[in-house]
Amino acid sequence: MTKGSFLITFSLAMTTALCLMGNQDLLLNAYGYPFLLLSKLVMLWSATLASLAILTVIRAHSLEFLFGGLDNAVIIHRKLGIVAIGMMLAHVVLLSLDAYTNGRSVAELLVPFWSSNTRSADILVFYFILLLGILAYNKKMRYEPWLRFHRTIGILFLIGTFHASIEPGTINSYEPLRTWIVFLLFIGLFSWGYRIYFFRKFGPCFKYKLLSIEQRNDKIIDLIMDPIERRMMYIPGNFVFIAIPEFNDKKNELHPFSISSSPTERKLRLSINQVGDFTKQLSSLIEKVDQGSGSVVDVYGPFGSFTLHRFAPYRRMVWIGAGIGITPFLSMLRFEISNEDFRRIWLYYVVKTKDDAVYDKEISEHYLQTNSYIDYKLWTSKSEGRLTARKVVDEVELEDYAVMLCGTKAFVEDMRKQFTALGFSSERIIIEELQFRSV
Repeated sequence: MTKGSFLITFSLAMTTALCLMGNQDLLLNAYGYPFLLLSKLVMLWSATLASLAILTVIRAHSLEFLFGGLDNAVIIHRKLGIVAIGMMLAHVVLLSLDAYTNGRSVAELLVPFWSSNTRSADILVFYFILLLGILAYNKKMRYEPWLRFHRTIGILFLIGTFHASIEPGTINSYEPLRTWIVFLLFIGLFSWGYRIYFFRKFGPCFKYKLLSIEQRNDKIIDLIMDPIERRMMYIPGNFVFIAIPEFNDKKNELHPFSISSSPTERKLRLSINQVGDFTKQLSSLIEKVDQGSGSVVDVYGPFGSFTLHRFAPYRRMVWIGAGIGITPFLSMLRFEISNEDFRRIWLYYVVKTKDDAVYDKEISEHYLQTNSYIDYKLWTSKSEGRLTARKVVDEVELEDYAVMLCGTKAFVEDMRKQFTALGFSSERIIIEELQFRSV
């Protein structure tokens, strides 16, 4: 069990135990009120998971070890958020079933202003959180409005938990449970406040000057930056958040990008796929760079656990990067040139067509002559078909190796399932999803 799994399991167990201890009357009469006890329990579970979901993406180096790096924490955050909203919905369903089986009005629980007994404010907040929850997982929404919705849902969950802790009921009347919920509330509130308001001031920030922008094709660019004061130390495979202060309309936005340079180099390189408003606006800085007055870039980091040290026992590795997912492997390849370590590496660069392989020449000409033995394969899906785990296993032919996957969420998840089906344990597979909206 990982440290993060233990924390989640322990928190849910503590919530469950305290809830049952505070509802002994309902527990002894569970046959008569089965839905009421369950409704209280799942709502407390929802509040617990909501606080932990906010904690997972606090962006604190000291807590990354709990969830296996911020990149993995984002995946956990998404799952916890969905489950928390689902449990909140289950709470309302169970309350409605309790009302129905005991002859009370269900409408009073679902329709605001239905009667004088209706808790209209609670109902409206429930529907609002549910709506925000749906919008928070809407992949088609533009980043800026999505970010506002996502931030709002977290604080509403915390306000709802605080409201429940002071209202007459189990939480308020049973002090141990109340203390535990307030403790979780504090964790969630502190995590939310630090990430939203204080990370920019107290987080690990490094000032860099933009030296050049290299346009790889119509969508992919490289940002080359030089430290203004101290330079950031990182591990190959890490990523950073950046902000451009001169983008007045987006100066408060932080966007994550993988590092494609080596930690042995002074200059920092980020390889970026221009798919959103912020990334497309980066091209507007080219003219300023050409005039010799590069923009200042705030770099926050490094973060992430998609690194080689997690696979220290394995000297044989398969790296699979799809599209811009090749970026962290570029950093690892550049680092391989400068160290005296030895690894046996099979590298697959997966693209649709050869024209999409903007880093193929760089890999072929500069990174294959290292102390490590690298077997490089450019895989074009349009001409060679879909790359599968079975094809990789058949080509490698050995057994004692680990697999690193980086690409879109769909690609990474599909390949992970394929390798798992072939008998690979989770310890031999490390993934990086290029979908960071939940941060």
